[in-house]
Amino acid sequence: MIEDIDEEMRARGINGIVGYCETTLADPDLTYLVGGTLARGGLYFKRVGRAPLLIVSNLDHGSAKRIGKVKRVQTFTGMGYEKFLKKYSERHEALVRFVASVLRGEGVRGKVALYGRNDLSKGIRLARSLRRERVDVVGERSPTILEAARDTKERAEVENIRLVGERTATTVNEIMRTLRNAKEKRGHLLVERKPATVGLVKTMIATKLAEEGLIAPEGTIFAPGASGADPHNFGDPTAKLRKGQLIVFDIFPQAENGYWFDLTRTFVVGRADWKSRKMFEAVQDAHSNALDYLRAGVTGEATMRRACDVIERAGFKTIRRVFEGKARDISSGFTHPLGHGVGLTIGESPYLGFRSKKPLKPGEVVTVEPGIYMPGYGGVRVEDTVLIKPKGIENLANVEKELELT
Repeated sequence: MIEDIDEEMRARGINGIVGYCETTLADPDLTYLVGGTLARGGLYFKRVGRAPLLIVSNLDHGSAKRIGKVKRVQTFTGMGYEKFLKKYSERHEALVRFVASVLRGEGVRGKVALYGRNDLSKGIRLARSLRRERVDVVGERSPTILEAARDTKERAEVENIRLVGERTATTVNEIMRTLRNAKEKRGHLLVERKPATVGLVKTMIATKLAEEGLIAPEGTIFAPGASGADPHNFGDPTAKLRKGQLIVFDIFPQAENGYWFDLTRTFVVGRADWKSRKMFEAVQDAHSNALDYLRAGVTGEATMRRACDVIERAGFKTIRRVFEGKARDISSGFTHPLGHGVGLTIGESPYLGFRSKKPLKPGEVVTVEPGIYMPGYGGVRVEDTVLIKPKGIENLANVEKELELT
């Protein structure tokens, strides 16, 4: 949580943090630190043991004050940045001198960590230039201070994710209802008298997401038939949907405030064959078993092993064979980790996999998404995003897990 930052800084011997970006768009670090989105970004300064300082453009001053997470908010003009621009002809040099000046004013004496999703070459140049100004810029191992803080969500963050989940569920339920009512003509499905193609369904998904105030900046997976055997195949827009074929529907939208959600359902329109049923039942059992086991104190590794146990008992391979050295790779079965964290990114710590040995903590939000994939035939994946609690989990969205849409 954000209040853990001072403790993390002290533990790592970091005296100061500087966050910098030209916009908080696609910048989870600065979005987290300031508590919202700022169109022009800004500079964030934090000395260990002292309240942070946020410096923004005149355009964003009102927005930053309304967000209210950082109490000390100033403008670049109010902090005298124009004087540096006038004195130093190159904008980069003016920025470096300004940052060094603010750090001195904030009393930062010691190691400083830089944050912000900026161009890598610019970041390297900024670090080198600050060192020239005797600012002791240091790198961090993962998890960084902010990664560690962002692991555990505050109540407001959980509510943000829950709201995205509710709107995601509304979208998924409507799409499933539409497909359930689709007509059939010459073996293919029709929606509103039009051939039900992947492209048409994705247009419907995007429209509904927009109505719910969400976007899908990384797309949506809607993979029918054999395309679903590739876990991240987004689906051929021209592909026509048919009754009885498996469809993997993986949706991961984002709200305006930067928070994401992740949910997957697999279904067939009409009746499923025996192979689809066997795959679905194994995945569903693994999913339920993992949800029943998850709680604070257990590890992602242990949860992953339980999911693999269920899937292997059903007769399918799992990626455990690779981790145990019994295979170099697997082309079918359960081929990926069980889950990952969700928050201001769609994939972050903590993870549920064979290398995840750290006990889970209350307030962490993770996906649980076992899957089975059969090349040339199709795939099944069922995914929920859940909140870790001391004695179990809370599912943050309500969408039925049904194989057949009839």
